[in-house]
Amino acid sequence: MKKALLLLNASAGAGTVEQISYKVIEALSLGGYEVTAYPILPKKGIVSEKIVADHGTEYDLIVCSGGDGSLNHAMTALLEEGIHVPLGYIPCGSTNDFARSLGISPEVEKACAAITDGIAFDFDVGMFNERYFNYVAAFGAFTEVSYNTKQEHKNIFGHAAYVINGAFNLSQNLSKRCHMIVSHDGETFEDDFIYGGVCNSTSVGGFKAPYAETVDLSDGLFEVLLIRAPENFIEMQQTFSALIGQESLLDNPYITYFKSNAVHFENPDSIPWTLDGEYGGAPEGIDIEVRPKALSIMIPKPEDHSN
Repeated sequence: MKKALLLLNASAGAGTVEQISYKVIEALSLGGYEVTAYPILPKKGIVSEKIVADHGTEYDLIVCSGGDGSLNHAMTALLEEGIHVPLGYIPCGSTNDFARSLGISPEVEKACAAITDGIAFDFDVGMFNERYFNYVAAFGAFTEVSYNTKQEHKNIFGHAAYVINGAFNLSQNLSKRCHMIVSHDGETFEDDFIYGGVCNSTSVGGFKAPYAETVDLSDGLFEVLLIRAPENFIEMQQTFSALIGQESLLDNPYITYFKSNAVHFENPDSIPWTLDGEYGGAPEGIDIEVRPKALSIMIPKPEDHSN
C-alpha cells in the first residue's frame, strides 16, 4: 500500500476536524493508503514543519485537514524540506478561499475523493521575502480580521465571525491610510491605500474577487489589487461599485490592478501584512515573487463534457 501522512489541525475554522477525522482516515484507507495521523499541537511543539521534516520522506502523500493557514504550514514544510510528493487538502477552515479556487469541496467525502481519485495539479506559490504563501499577501482594511478574530468565535460562527468582526470595526477599517511605494515591471509609484493584495485565488476572505474570471493558478503571475484611500463619500462609493462588479476595475481611477511575477513594496510606516490569513509581520521592504508550479496538490478530475 501507498503511505499517507495526515496532519490534523483540530483548532482550525469551525472546529470540525475532530468530527470528520475517522471519515478521512477511512476514505484514504479505502483509496489504497496506509494512513499515519498526527494532531497539530503548537503549544506542545507538534507542528507541520517538524512532522514533515522528521517523517515527510517516508510518505507518498501529505494530507492536511484544516484551514488556509494550516495548508500554508504544510505547504511551507514541503518546500523548505524539498520533498516532492503531492499535497492533499481537506478544507475545514472558516473561509477556505484556496480550496474554492481549486474546486475542492468542503464536503469531506468529495474532498477525500479528490485526493484518492483526482489528479495532481502544479500551482504557483508566492514568496514574501523569505516566507512562502499559497494565495494571498495583503495589507490594509479588513486584513487583520483573519488573525485577530478569536478562535472560539470562529468555532461557533465560522465565516460569519469574520464578517461580524469586520462590521464591528468598519469605520476603523475604512479610515486606514497605508502609504506604500510600489515597484513592478520597471514602474514605480506611491500613494495612500486602504487595501493592497497580491493574490493567486478567485476569492479572498470568503468573497469572490472582482478579477476572478482572469485567475490562472499556474500561469506564473499573481493578481495585484491596490485600492487608493478615498477622500470623500463619492470616491468611496465609486470604488465599491467597481469592486462589486458594477464598473470595470480598469476604468476606476481609485483602483490599480495588474498582473506580475514580482512586486516590491516599501513600507515606511510599518503597516502589518497578512499571509494566507495569518500575521505576516510589518517589514519595511517587501519583495514578493512567484515560484511557478512549485507544488503539486490533488484536485477533482475535470468533468467529462463529452458525456
